[in-house]
Amino acid sequence: MAGTELARLNDSLQRGDLAAQAAAAERIVALQDADDIDWTFTLADKFWTRGDQWGSDLMEASGNDPRNDKAAATLKTKGGSELVAQMKECRHTLVGVIVETAGVKWAFYINEHTYENQRAQWTSTASCLSIYDILYYLIIWPSWWLPLQAQPFSHAIFVGPLVTVIENMITECALRIQLGIWEFVNNALSLNPDVRAWFGTILQSVQNNGLSPEAFLEMAKTPLHVVRTNPFLDTSPLVARTVRMESCGTVIKDLTKAYGVCVDVTLWEPGDPQPDKWANLTKPTYVVTVKDRSQIEGPTGTVLDSVLRTTVDLGGSLGDIFSPVIQEVRSMPGVYTAPLLGVNFVEPYAILVAPEEGEDSPVLSCKIVDHTPKAWQIIIGGKSPKWLNDLINATLSWLIDSLMIVIGFTGVPSNLLDGFMNDAFFALQLMQHYGRRDDMGPMHPNLEVMIPTNAPPYNIEAVFSFLTALHDTRGYTSAQATVLNAPFGPYALGRDFQRDVLMSLVYPVPGGGWEMFTDYVEDTPWRVTQKERHVMAMIGDGKAEEASIAKHQRFITGLQEAFNVATLAPRS
Repeated sequence: MAGTELARLNDSLQRGDLAAQAAAAERIVALQDADDIDWTFTLADKFWTRGDQWGSDLMEASGNDPRNDKAAATLKTKGGSELVAQMKECRHTLVGVIVETAGVKWAFYINEHTYENQRAQWTSTASCLSIYDILYYLIIWPSWWLPLQAQPFSHAIFVGPLVTVIENMITECALRIQLGIWEFVNNALSLNPDVRAWFGTILQSVQNNGLSPEAFLEMAKTPLHVVRTNPFLDTSPLVARTVRMESCGTVIKDLTKAYGVCVDVTLWEPGDPQPDKWANLTKPTYVVTVKDRSQIEGPTGTVLDSVLRTTVDLGGSLGDIFSPVIQEVRSMPGVYTAPLLGVNFVEPYAILVAPEEGEDSPVLSCKIVDHTPKAWQIIIGGKSPKWLNDLINATLSWLIDSLMIVIGFTGVPSNLLDGFMNDAFFALQLMQHYGRRDDMGPMHPNLEVMIPTNAPPYNIEAVFSFLTALHDTRGYTSAQATVLNAPFGPYALGRDFQRDVLMSLVYPVPGGGWEMFTDYVEDTPWRVTQKERHVMAMIGDGKAEEASIAKHQRFITGLQEAFNVATLAPRS
């Protein structure tokens, strides 16, 4: 910050009017943020030992950091850079890339390197993936503590608060690989001719860390360390899931889509604070942290809150039956609280105000989309109950046999008419939403929809299907906004907010008034060129929210599947 400009701004703060003081204060904050923003790109070897930085050889870089998924980055480098030869080694080994700015650090590895010549000019392009990608290469075995050749349980069972479930899932996979559990048996019985692989984990530990007790402790933490949450203090929502030979990344992406639980994989380096009091890390390590960002708080701060908030959420998803005890959070459809029961929502720290027509704002873009209702009448089903089809078949068989006896004719099979009139009675069920019909009016074209379920209606599953269908056909508002990072906006990534947290957008409505939209920061795309250095926060994904009842249906189904697996029930 130039001294003359700082003196001028301080003078405006002390002697100017209110408008001048506000403008000066905003300018000082922006200049301070600008001083803090410095991008560095560093190459690292397979042990994440830092090497050379890109410096002026970097032509352009861009990337993103989506929620609960692997991030990606692209680095374009001058063809004559000494770093090109090192990047080409990605075909043999890990080549790491560390990107840092304003207290934020991303760790990538080069997934693909392109070296091309156009018009007598060589350029290098490195396509990178974040270290979160390791979760897609951890496979969940049904029984992680047993050899692969002996898996008596068909699926792994995970039941409990979501944060603990995810931590257990990753920890089990990491321990199995990092400790080499049953590695000898698995390779020997799989007829692996390379005997070194039978002792692979121990040989790698001795090679990299030497032969000592400390080396085996290091082996248990390489490459992954999971920061554990006290399960008795885990207040995240309850889930139930059975898994068979799927990757952690795939299961996490599916489990968390309906919840505000977020998973981060970061690179710990010597000099960084220890992730927890149990870690005692000494070498670069991938650290996994799982956090509940939903900002729903219960009365006890213990696992009992997990049960309570799940119950409240289920009650809210059933409609207005429990109103006003259970209330929907303003600006967040499908999220419910019960203040009388001590289940409350904590408002987001970061709130953005979209500009009115012609005004300046750090909100780079925002899109609010209003969707009209799709139907006021829902039809589900497709098949009659099995007992009814069987009754019709048995009745027709009896009639055929009786008729043949009366007329004295033989040779006609009694099951001749089996299947006749099947799915003719009680195969369909209808539900009309009268309040929506009244709001839509008599002339709206969207009258009714058919939701084929390929299952008999008139049961508890049909209730869930109706509630889901009513939610999916409702009228709703979706939104997506992009805001510039400091110094071009009021908030700085890593200082005021981070990916995964809730952020609210307040926007003007034509004709007067304001509305608010709240959602998670889904992505933090960034771009660095010779003239541009921007980080953006993308709020929301622009999609419709899933029906709240659907996650409870999955939970109940998961409990049933877990019981069947635990009791070794025969599978059809």
